Amino acid sequence: MIYDNKEYLGQIQKTVDESVVPWDKLNGKSVMVSGAAGMLGSAMVDILIYLNEKKNAGIIIYALGRTKEKLLTRYGRYTEKAYLNIVASDVTEEFGFNYDVDYIIHAASNANPRMYANYPVDTLLGNVLGTRNFLKYGINHGMKRFLYVSSGEMYGQPDESVTDGFTEDYCGTVNYSDPRSCYPSGKRAAETLCQSYISQYGAEAVIVRPCHCYGPTQSLSDNRAISDFIRKAANGVDIVLKSDGSLERTHCYCLDAAQGMYLVLLCAPNGEAYNIADNRSDASVKQLAETIAKNGGCKVVFDLPEEADKKGFSKVSRAVLNGDKLKALGWKPMWDLDEGTKSTIEIIKNN
Repeated sequence: MIYDNKEYLGQIQKTVDESVVPWDKLNGKSVMVSGAAGMLGSAMVDILIYLNEKKNAGIIIYALGRTKEKLLTRYGRYTEKAYLNIVASDVTEEFGFNYDVDYIIHAASNANPRMYANYPVDTLLGNVLGTRNFLKYGINHGMKRFLYVSSGEMYGQPDESVTDGFTEDYCGTVNYSDPRSCYPSGKRAAETLCQSYISQYGAEAVIVRPCHCYGPTQSLSDNRAISDFIRKAANGVDIVLKSDGSLERTHCYCLDAAQGMYLVLLCAPNGEAYNIADNRSDASVKQLAETIAKNGGCKVVFDLPEEADKKGFSKVSRAVLNGDKLKALGWKPMWDLDEGTKSTIEIIKNN
C-alpha cells in the first residue's frame, strides 16, 4: 500500500492538477479496472482514490484481480471505503459479478518474461478471452467506453522504414512459431476484437500501447529487467545485466502512463490507438541500468542468462515507440528517466 506515501501522493496531486485530462468527466461515474494489483492498473486506481478523497468526485471503483488477498494488501485501509469494491475474478472465465459500469479499463495480463516462457497459453488467453469477456459484459451493463491496455510489443520487428520509433500505423513481423509470441500475438488479437466489437456491435473502445513502464507500483513478482534493476538498487544490491545491454527501449513513469491512459479513455476518438511513450526516456538497457545504479548507489555487473530465462526474452532488436500522437492529444509526461527512477527507488525504500 503506497498511496499514503507522501512523495507518491504529491505526484498523484501533480498528475491531476497539472495535466489536461478532464477529470470532471469521471464525477459520479463507475469505473472497473482489471489488473488492479499490477503496475499500471494500481496506478489507475490510486488516481481514482485521490479524486474521491481530495476532489469529492463520487466515483464508484471496482478493482479486479485474481487474488483477493493481493488486492486487500495493495489498497489497505481504503478497502473499507464504500466507494472501493474489491473483486476477485479470473478474466478468462465467466464473470460472477453483475455491476452496471460506465468505464472499463482492461489492464490485466501476464507481463513478465518468465510468465511468457512458462505459461504461454495463459498469457495469450488472458488477453484474448479477457478482452472478449469485458466487451461482452460492458455492452450488457451500460458501458460508455472500454479502454484496452495493449503493448508496444504488438509491433513486432522493425524494418528499415522505422527511423523515429514505432508509429501507431506500423505493422511489423512476429514469429508465430516461437512460444514467446504468445504475448504480442495475444495483444494483436485483443486489439482486433476491440475493432470488431466497434464494427459489429457499435461499441465504444479505445486502445493504448504502453512502452516499458516502471514505478513504485511495480509488484514484488515483476521480473522484467527494469523492475529487477530498481528492486536491486532499492536494496543496495548490484544490478546484473544478462546481455551487452545494447537493446534500445522507450520508458515511461507509471503515473505519466496512467495520465495518458485516462486522456485516451476520456478524449480520444472511438477506435483509435495511442502509444504511451516518453521519448525523453529513450535509453539502451545498459544506459537504463547505469542510471538506476547511480540513483541507487550500486554497480552494474554482467552475467550470462540461464536458458529458462532466455526463452522469455524478446527477439526485437529495437523497441522505441513514437509518442507524438498522444502528445498531440495534450499529453505531457512529467518525470523523465532519471527523475522517475530516483523517485521510484526512494519510495520503495521508504515503503
